[in-house]
Amino acid sequence: MSSLEKTGWVRAAAGAASAVLLLGAQFSSAQMDAEARFEALLKQGFQLHQESKFEEAIPALEGARRIAPQDYFANLLLGIDLLRTGKAAEAVPRLELAARVKPREAIASGYLGEAEAELGNNARAAASYLEAGRRGQSADKKFDEDAVEAWAGFALERFRALNEELRSSDAGMSRAKELEVNKTKPLAELKCAGSIEVMERGLALKNTQSQSARVDAIYQLVVCYAVEAEKVADELKSGGEDAAALHRMRGDVLLRLSDDPAGAEKEFAEAIRLRPGDPALLERMAEAQFSAGEENASKESALAALKIDPHRRGALRTLASLEMNARDYEAAVPVLRELVKEEPANRMLKVQLGKALAQLDQDSEAYGLLAPALAAGYPDEKGALHAVLSRVLRKMGRATEADKAEAEAKRLSDKFQSEGTHESK
Repeated sequence: MSSLEKTGWVRAAAGAASAVLLLGAQFSSAQMDAEARFEALLKQGFQLHQESKFEEAIPALEGARRIAPQDYFANLLLGIDLLRTGKAAEAVPRLELAARVKPREAIASGYLGEAEAELGNNARAAASYLEAGRRGQSADKKFDEDAVEAWAGFALERFRALNEELRSSDAGMSRAKELEVNKTKPLAELKCAGSIEVMERGLALKNTQSQSARVDAIYQLVVCYAVEAEKVADELKSGGEDAAALHRMRGDVLLRLSDDPAGAEKEFAEAIRLRPGDPALLERMAEAQFSAGEENASKESALAALKIDPHRRGALRTLASLEMNARDYEAAVPVLRELVKEEPANRMLKVQLGKALAQLDQDSEAYGLLAPALAAGYPDEKGALHAVLSRVLRKMGRATEADKAEAEAKRLSDKFQSEGTHESK
């Protein structure tokens, strides 16, 4: 996850790689030539890596790996740089090998968790993050701060994504509202029903089962991730040494679990003061500012994060929401397209893209996004999406279908208003 980019794991890998470059030995002429080429390529790749020139570093690191296929540092750095350039699938075998070569080191397992998460393999990601945490423990250290922070970052991102999925269906809305109620209760009252890794595997299998079974599985996982995030926050409070990490963790909890964007802003601001130019912190600040209604500041923070790292999904999501709120659909569409490409199973993003395209009279594509989502039960409590679909269909010359969508929009709107009036009495 993005929480790994800052920190001790990068510094630890850098220090270890620097050390290996200083080692010397006696070899035959051929061995010396191979060793010299290996060291030259590893040094070149490492220097480019330090300069964040990840794409340029890859050929040198791949060359070093071909000479020494089992070398820990060549595989680790190559895996990280592949990950940083959007090649998570290629990064996985490199990081797996590095993790096997040094089974007591947490670094490779942590980056492996990030790679698996990028690929949507959430069960394997959870297992890798937890393995990094186990490896980070030692007799003189209760936990590896970078490992537990990375695990918390993953847990909070899964909390956000799963909560968003709950809200993308009528069946899930009631459970999402239940989560809102639980935000006012002490987190200690919430209990995780089992192993997150096992539950994630079960959730993946429930893609082909009933919607109610999937909704129940999502709800249980959301609770587990909330419990884990709070547990890590407590660990960092009691034993953490990285003040920026602690402020970021507090901000994440306030934003994701406590619905307190103003409090989160203060924590993120302090983390940014301690660690300026960190795109993960700027991304989180943008989200907190957006939630607090500070749209200009939010856009500035999101763009700053994307200037440093153009692939940050959280910053892209915030930017897309800002453009949609401002009704700047031409600006919103390319951002939403990028997000849909990154998260093809995310129905909420597809619906947002469909709404934006409808406003730009790109009716056929808008229909292709909106109609399947609504047919699959995407929530439309006030009937607004059916109204958009009706307009799209009418412009496409499909009057009968447009009339049906319009009638459904009116039915949902009347129902919403009737229930609202009933609740207010």
